[in-house]
Amino acid sequence: MNTATDPLYTARPSAFGNIDPFLVRLLIVMSMTFSLLPPGFNWGHTDPSGSYAEGSLIFQIEFGSVFAIGAMLAWRNRGWSWRHVLHLNPFLILMVAYCAATMLWSPYPIVTLKRVIQLIGLVLVGIAISPPVGGPQQLIRTMLGTLMVLMGISFVVALAIPSVGIDYELGAAWRGIMTQKNTLGAIAGLCVVFWLKESLGQVFPRALCYAGMLFAFFILVMAKSSTAILVATLGSAIYMVVRKRYLTGQFESRRIVLVLAMAAMLALLVFHTLESRLPDIDELLSPITAIFNKSTDLTGRTDIWRLVLLEINKHPIFGIGYGAFWLGEGSPSQSIIDILHWIPLQAHNGYLDIFNELGIVGLCLLALVFIYHIVSLVRLTAFDREEAAIHWAMLILILISNLSESEVFRGVLFQNIFFLYSSTSISARLTVHRMQQEQQEQQEQQRQALAKQQPGKNLEPRGPAR
Repeated sequence: MNTATDPLYTARPSAFGNIDPFLVRLLIVMSMTFSLLPPGFNWGHTDPSGSYAEGSLIFQIEFGSVFAIGAMLAWRNRGWSWRHVLHLNPFLILMVAYCAATMLWSPYPIVTLKRVIQLIGLVLVGIAISPPVGGPQQLIRTMLGTLMVLMGISFVVALAIPSVGIDYELGAAWRGIMTQKNTLGAIAGLCVVFWLKESLGQVFPRALCYAGMLFAFFILVMAKSSTAILVATLGSAIYMVVRKRYLTGQFESRRIVLVLAMAAMLALLVFHTLESRLPDIDELLSPITAIFNKSTDLTGRTDIWRLVLLEINKHPIFGIGYGAFWLGEGSPSQSIIDILHWIPLQAHNGYLDIFNELGIVGLCLLALVFIYHIVSLVRLTAFDREEAAIHWAMLILILISNLSESEVFRGVLFQNIFFLYSSTSISARLTVHRMQQEQQEQQEQQRQALAKQQPGKNLEPRGPAR
C-alpha cells in the first residue's frame, strides 16, 4: 500500500491530533533497549530482568517511563486507540485477563500483579505506536536501527572490554552489552532477516543492506548461539517464500537449488567457526544437534524439563500463578534448586513455563493467541504480502526460540515485546484496511445514488470533493 496517497495516513494531523513521529520512535527504541540491557544497567549482575520478587527501582523507572509515554500517546489519539482495542486479538485480551485472575491463587500475588501490569503496559504501547499513528514500516525500521546500534556498541565492548563483552565460561562467546550470548545472537539473527528485507526494497542502497547483513552475520557467529543461527536461517527462508519473488519465474528450480546450496555453505561455515574444523561423514549424517556438537540432552535442558513437569502435576489445570515460580531461593522453585545445585530462572522452554504458571487453561489460551495471530497474518498477506512476509518470519523466530528460551508472555523480555508489538501492528493494519474498504463502499454507494438522480451525466469518480 502506498501510504503517500492513503487518506488515513496523509490526514493524520487533522484526524489524530498533533502527532509527533519522534514519540513513536522513542517508544520503540526505549522498550527494545531496556529489554535487552541488564536490569539497572548493572553488567556485574546479568540475570534476566524481572526474575526476583523484590524487583529493581531503576528497572521500574525505565519501563514506567515507557508506559507513561505510551499512555499519553494513546490518550491523545483515544478515538483510534479505542477502535483498535475493539479489533485486537481477542485471545490476547483473554490471556492478559486470565494472568490477572491467577492473583487469586498465586503464592506471590504482588509479583503476579507486577507482571500483569507489564503486559497491559506493553499492549498499550503497542496500540500507541501502531498504524495509522505509526507508519506500517516504522516498527521494523526503528527496531533495525536500534538493534544495529546495540550491536555496534557490543562489537566495541567485546574488543575493548573483553571482561564485560566476552563470556569465557561459554567458549569465549561474545555477549557485548547484552545479558548473555544468546541475547546478542538473537538480535543479530533478527537483523539478518531485516536487512534481507531492506535489500529487496528501494529505501536503502543495496551496498548498505549487504554491509549491514554481513556485520549482523559476523556478530551472530561470534555469539556462538546455535539456536539463533538456526532460527535466523529459517526466518530468512520463510520471508523469501512468503514474499514469493525469488521462488517464481523462468528459473525457479535453479533458484531453489541456489538457496539450498547457500544454506549448506552457511551450515559448513558455522560449524567451522564453532569447531575450527570441517565435519566428518558421521557428523554430516547425524542430527542437527551433532552438527553443533550438542549432546542429545540439549545442554542439560531436559533435566530441568523433567523437574518442571513434576511441578506441573501439582497444579495442572490453573497453574501456580503467573510469574510466581522462578523467584530464586525460598520460592516455589526451591525444590528444583536443591536438586540442580544452582539457581535456574526459567525452564528453558516457554511452553512448559506457561503450562506451569497458567496450567492447561493458560496453555490453551496461548495456542488460541497464536492461531488467531496466524489467521490475521493470512488476511494481511491477501493485500500486503511484503509486510506480512516479515511478520511471518518474526513469528517463526519466536515460535522456535521459545522452545529453548522462555520469553513469550514473560514480562518485558525482548521477544515478548517483539510479539506483542507485532500483534498490535497487524490488527491495526487490518483495521485500517477495513476502514478503507468501508470508505470505498460508501463512496460507491453515493456515486450510484447520484447517478440515479442525474442519469444523463458522466459521474465517474474524480477524487475527493473540494
